[in-house]
Amino acid sequence: LVILATGYTEVKESLTAILGPDVGSRVKRVWGLDKEGELNGVWKDMGIDGLWVMVGTFGWARFHSKVVANLIKANLEGVAGKRYTA
Repeated sequence: LVILATGYTEVKESLTAILGPDVGSRVKRVWGLDKEGELNGVWKDMGIDGLWVMVGTFGWARFHSKVVANLIKANLEGVAGKRYTA
């Protein structure tokens, strides 16, 4: 399922409105930097099975979509390995 949504609120608020409070409460933080210096919750899994978030412009989506597709495929095939952490 692919959902294209536009809005002017915090991403977590939008996800909660779309997916409900149970899922929304488990969504990782979006934007800002994590301990590894990477963006939080953008163009990677959100810690909920099957939930991936891509935000930003269509140019960003076009650039990052191949990477996200490969990450999803690797997860589905069980070859993604464990992410490093700082």
